[in-house]
Amino acid sequence: MPTYNIGDEGADDTGANAIDPVLDDLVGSDTTIVFPPGTYELNELVVQSGTNDLELIAPDGARLVPGRAGDNIRWIDVSSNGFVLDGFELDMRNTTVPPFVQMNSSAGNWELRRLITRGRVRAATDTNVGSNTSGDARTYFRLSAAAGTRGLLQDCYFHEGSCEPDEASNRRAILVESAKGALTFNRCWFESWGENTIYAKKPEGRLKILNCFVRNSQNGLRLGGNTDVRNCVSIKNDRHPRQAWSGGSLQRGVNAEATDLADPDAGINSYDGTLLIADSDFYHRYLDSSCGGAITAPTPCQRIDVQNVRISYNSRKNHDAIYTYEGQMSDGTPSNLAYLQLEDVHVTNDHNSEYGVYIGQELDTWGTVSGVIGGSGPQTNSTYIGNRMTTNGNPTQPDTTPPLPSPPPLGEVPMEPSQLVRIDNNGNSSPTTFQITAGEYVLPAGNDGATIPTEWGPDGEPRRPPNAEVATGTIPAGQTYAFYVTGGIVSVKADGPATWTVDGELYDPEAEGALLTNTLSNNQTSKDQWQQAESVVQPNGVAIANPLSFDGSQPTHVRLRNVGDGDFEYKLEEWAYLDGAHVSETFHTLATEPTERELQLVDGSSYRVKAGTASVQDDFVTVSLDDFFGTETPVVLAQAQTFNGSDPVVTRLRNTSGNSFEVRLQEEEAEGSHTSETVGYIALQQTAGELNGTAFEVQRTDESVTDEWSRISFEQEYETPQFVAGMQTFNGPDTETNHGSESVGYAVFENSV
Repeated sequence: MPTYNIGDEGADDTGANAIDPVLDDLVGSDTTIVFPPGTYELNELVVQSGTNDLELIAPDGARLVPGRAGDNIRWIDVSSNGFVLDGFELDMRNTTVPPFVQMNSSAGNWELRRLITRGRVRAATDTNVGSNTSGDARTYFRLSAAAGTRGLLQDCYFHEGSCEPDEASNRRAILVESAKGALTFNRCWFESWGENTIYAKKPEGRLKILNCFVRNSQNGLRLGGNTDVRNCVSIKNDRHPRQAWSGGSLQRGVNAEATDLADPDAGINSYDGTLLIADSDFYHRYLDSSCGGAITAPTPCQRIDVQNVRISYNSRKNHDAIYTYEGQMSDGTPSNLAYLQLEDVHVTNDHNSEYGVYIGQELDTWGTVSGVIGGSGPQTNSTYIGNRMTTNGNPTQPDTTPPLPSPPPLGEVPMEPSQLVRIDNNGNSSPTTFQITAGEYVLPAGNDGATIPTEWGPDGEPRRPPNAEVATGTIPAGQTYAFYVTGGIVSVKADGPATWTVDGELYDPEAEGALLTNTLSNNQTSKDQWQQAESVVQPNGVAIANPLSFDGSQPTHVRLRNVGDGDFEYKLEEWAYLDGAHVSETFHTLATEPTERELQLVDGSSYRVKAGTASVQDDFVTVSLDDFFGTETPVVLAQAQTFNGSDPVVTRLRNTSGNSFEVRLQEEEAEGSHTSETVGYIALQQTAGELNGTAFEVQRTDESVTDEWSRISFEQEYETPQFVAGMQTFNGPDTETNHGSESVGYAVFENSV
């Protein structure tokens, strides 16, 4: 599979010259074209049927600008299988009428990932206000997939919309006119669109809209049957653009509109199947006739299933918060609602004349009906609803937190930087359980055909940043899950046969979490000031934070307390005879779980780590290592994890062997004994190598280090080394300025393992 760097092949990365001649020569099946950071002008990319598995990727972000403009000008037009576009800014700031992006009905297994639109995406017909012809409507992304294939739109931001809120536009963001294949829109952000935001009422294939956010746009999601909407947020709280062709507004949330007759040859079926709306929130509170209902069905599809949904509604439009009408198909036949479920639905309705829930036709079958209706407006017109839901109650209010990170600033693309964790359980006959803890957040992804779980939080529900730092669940046999992790991997747990990779490299989940490093820097304004460090220690873990840099000459060290799941508090602790204020210093941390583990290095050799805690005062106590290291002497790093005694204190070691070591607490020379503290320790086998692809080494010096500076030469080269160290001997009892020769044990890591 050839891989090309488009810059090395001669493409202009300044945007001054179109890259089409270079790109056209590189396009082919089973080909990856890498775009380094830069600006690339593209007139047109047409990927014909048969040019399969073509990938255009920008691992560190790149910008594409159109070389041509116009509603009917194609920009990227794909008819092949396996196309990927990943990591680009689509810059329309200097393009009056941007061209369109299209995945044709013959395309399949395509993925449009980590894309962000810059600038308004206008239509040439935006000036045709009041033309009264919907044929003026234009589309930015036209998406379809062939039967038996899928398409993925993921981590894409259409947040600048088609025009300003006081303008009108005929441009819609997404059109799915027809599709036999399965489409998934995962973590997409839409805002300020003057036409239908997502117009997808016709496709025959399955459509999933997951973890998406729509704010102050026209019809948010205009859908038919066979569609899932999960963990989405719709907000209508301000002015939004008008439709130019009508001059009006259809500012609904999720709108079921099964008007089109089935046409299997064309991949059209708007009626059959279930429209599922689950785990979603609607905040529609704008006192204007443009603010419509949250869940509306003027022409219902066959089945509508609403679960765990929260709505807050107030408007001057003649819409109920939730409603179903007796609509008609395009041939005049009724659009019969065969099934309706409203399970755990909470509606706050403050409209002065319209209902919280309005049922406009008789149903064939009711599902579960439960939840609460409240607010100052009418509650429901349905006796069936009124007998099963609490009315005039206190509904749970919507959670308006977007289900995806906020749009990145100019010059950055979504999910940059991040790690892609892939857990592949294909070819196995048993499930795999997993837990991933991230420094910032961990979010499910559909990359390379992965299944996107809809309930991955610790509580069995979807989560939203910034409260999405843990993903957990079970991967069935034969499936693959993938997750984007930002802020680094804090820890993982796994049980099962699945194969793990991180950014495409094989990964041992048993090794991850054994050793976690970080870098912290801060000053100390007073002796009583404590700082908070987050995502620096595993759950129930042990943390070491020493030594300090030497920016300030007064003796000081790091003191810890409240070492908990993911974080701890720290301060720069000077000796008691000093004032406690200290200039900014930098130090590195090392953390692990309190257990013994035998890890595997990249070269296949085993590596031993043992960690734990002990209750220690100012007398030496012996801590057993249970002969875990055999005849080898490990490096032991130890530090108090608690702040039971307020006097400054450090930890001292002696008699370290493969079987045990001795440890005590020590205050400054003028002070006396110290109360009991919990001391955490990490014992590391001495070696140099790579763990999960990350260089590290653990060594100890001979007994030659004094209070004068000594240079340590590493066995490997490090770009950004993180260094943790501690004395291994007790040849000198002094804790302050003048000290005899001691042995120092140290560990150095490249970034984090």
